[in-house]
Amino acid sequence: MDTARPTTAHPATTHPTAEPPTAVRRPGAPKDLDPVAAARSLVPLLTDQAPRTEERRRLTDTSLTALRRAGLLRLGTPRRFDGHGAGVLTAVDVCEELARGCSAASWFVGIAYGGALFASQLDHPERATLWQDDPDAVVCGTANPSGTARPSAAGWTLNGRWPWISGIHHAPWTLLGFTRDGSDGEPERGMALVPTHALTVEDVWHIAGMRGTGSDTAHAEEVDVPASRTLSLTALAEGAYRGRHPGEPPVTFHLSINPPLVATGVGIAAATLEKVLGAAARGRRTPSPLHHLIAESPAHQLNVAHAAVLIDTARLHLRRAAGEMDAHARAGHRPELADRARLRMDAAHAMRCARQAVSLLLDTAGAGSLADGSDLQRAWRDIETASRHAALGVQSAQEIYGRTLLGAPLPPSPLI
Repeated sequence: MDTARPTTAHPATTHPTAEPPTAVRRPGAPKDLDPVAAARSLVPLLTDQAPRTEERRRLTDTSLTALRRAGLLRLGTPRRFDGHGAGVLTAVDVCEELARGCSAASWFVGIAYGGALFASQLDHPERATLWQDDPDAVVCGTANPSGTARPSAAGWTLNGRWPWISGIHHAPWTLLGFTRDGSDGEPERGMALVPTHALTVEDVWHIAGMRGTGSDTAHAEEVDVPASRTLSLTALAEGAYRGRHPGEPPVTFHLSINPPLVATGVGIAAATLEKVLGAAARGRRTPSPLHHLIAESPAHQLNVAHAAVLIDTARLHLRRAAGEMDAHARAGHRPELADRARLRMDAAHAMRCARQAVSLLLDTAGAGSLADGSDLQRAWRDIETASRHAALGVQSAQEIYGRTLLGAPLPPSPLI
């Protein structure tokens, strides 16, 4: 969905040179740091930075530096480039922890993880361009086919407009979905990797929640892309690129990409529960004529219990799905359609449960929790926005799962 708000296009200026920047590397960071423990250690800092992140509509330098130093921008970077090469379950646990401090930081790490999984399927020379000098180099992007590619002397020439690309202000590389004519004359969907500085970034991210993700819109006008920097979505889904890098943990496309983003929602809900319980423990009063304290009220006791069970349900479904995705990846095969539909449903259901939990908890927290400047107001806005991401919506997941269970036909798509 595009905003009707007038905006001014401006070139991205974060990366002024044609080559990705070189990071100050910390030798051994992926080997010496457990990423989940590292994420947990950053929660106080990210909590402190969250209001400023929202105000800037992108991560603060302090948050970005902390994520880099903790090795969390290299979760999906292949191990041969000093990355974690982490599985989906690890990425889910990391993003849940980060969301307890800052939902935008969590989402950004999830985007970086997914972008790295896509880019890790490229040939080795292109991967070396990305990560040889900087294992923390972030790849952002979108699979939406909002652009077109036509053959050119350089390989392909890309044109289009891609809305809502989270993290684009902090990523030297951007993956863009496109359509092109396939060998059989039918349109084929693909992904093109381009330097972010080759794009124009339009300032459109004026949204109620998840403001700190900097999810602005990218424009490409006659951008040349070598054929070696493109991927077919159908080939990705079918595992056609698995043989390029023997010995590396494989990936289950497209399923492996979204669970860390769902974990952001679970982390928001978990942090909200902690805040509401903390207020009750400090003796928060209730306006009820029957009880003096929140903690003494059966209505609130039931409400909080329901929310806690919803969060547990979300976590159980999400971690089950992530574990199965990792198992399919290790086995080197694509899950059957019925399994893919269920795993997609697991993730969507987890996000819906997280959103419902936050709503219940705000009933107990009361109207004051929605005051400007309140952490709970920001959590409410963030979960309401994140849970409506097109890839995480429960309605499409339910339809796909229902059709699969009933044996009804599904349209051919690399994203099912």
